[in-house]
Amino acid sequence: MAGWGSFSIFFPVYLCAECDISYAQVGILVAAPLVVGIFSGTLWSLASDAIGKRKPFLVQSAILLSLFTFAVTLVSTFEGFLFLGLLRAIATPIPEGLIVATLFGSSGHRTWGTAYSRLAIWGSLGWATATTIAGILARVFDTYKVTMYFATLLFCTAIIPSLKISEAPKETRAELPYPVRRRTDSGYLVIMREIMGNKKIETLFLFSFPLILAMNAAGKFFPIYLDSLGGSSILIGLAFAVASLLEIPIFLHVGKMSDRIGARKPLLIFSSGAYGLLYLLVALIPNPLLLFFMYISISPLAWPSFITGSTTLISEALPSDKWVTGQNLFNIWMWSIGGIFGPLIGGFISETLGLRITFVIASIFGVTSMALLRWIRERNSPRDRYS
Repeated sequence: MAGWGSFSIFFPVYLCAECDISYAQVGILVAAPLVVGIFSGTLWSLASDAIGKRKPFLVQSAILLSLFTFAVTLVSTFEGFLFLGLLRAIATPIPEGLIVATLFGSSGHRTWGTAYSRLAIWGSLGWATATTIAGILARVFDTYKVTMYFATLLFCTAIIPSLKISEAPKETRAELPYPVRRRTDSGYLVIMREIMGNKKIETLFLFSFPLILAMNAAGKFFPIYLDSLGGSSILIGLAFAVASLLEIPIFLHVGKMSDRIGARKPLLIFSSGAYGLLYLLVALIPNPLLLFFMYISISPLAWPSFITGSTTLISEALPSDKWVTGQNLFNIWMWSIGGIFGPLIGGFISETLGLRITFVIASIFGVTSMALLRWIRERNSPRDRYS
């Protein structure tokens, strides 16, 4: 998470500020690799579920991400960045689903919300530390390229704990909301059809999609927007760093609260509304310092609620032998499908109507998801939920 924080926040700014890449081209460079990642990420996830191993794929992901973030410093053209992005998408497993499946495989299902929240704290700490240091480094060396070198170092460091991860013990029938069943048909399309045929999964995917588009569009162009308003690299880094640190107590609270009431839908509704308000205020506030304080006030409330609610909802709806695939399908839906169309929409709107209008549209999308997510059917009784 630290490596991804340094890279994802500053890569769009690096492209625009130092490589003369247009807003529309930034959208394409973000979106194109994700088209490939939809297929390759799913195959890597299915392979992990098929052999029952997470560790080898986590190590592979850390190694390839470190190579990619270094390689982007060696090119400066749109075509070069596009080639590297596509190559990374083909070869790199998606680490988030692997990590979540490892966590849930080693904890009881009735405390998944709490367990995920505790794990997310480390992601927030890594993200906050990395974005702060990366912003300072960019200011000291007067180039955003140094943030790519820093991300490379962090991904290389991540190889070490990936090698030390112990595979979760084999799940037992008594510990899981679903019994572990022997798979009679291991066809990839059959497995994916079983997952996507789950009504709860289906409605989560569809109703959260407007918000996912907003998150991807706004997430990629908010650092660029701050830079265009005269915000320094340190301010950009601190905006994401402070927000990540403030997420820590929120993660602990929402996980425990969600486990206590046995429901995830309230978190999703609240998060969508918070994002809608956040993006509207971004569009209305032209001062980078005021934007900083506004962002760190609202963002820490929105993200923990959304990711805790959606992640636990998915694992509750699926048997353990489909956890990695289920989690990574949602990651693909969120960061690949949404990551394709969100930045493309954001890039096109920013290029033609201006950056501010991008956030107005994002706000509308967030409110739309807030209205739709009310229709997810979720029972509070664990017995009903797992029947």
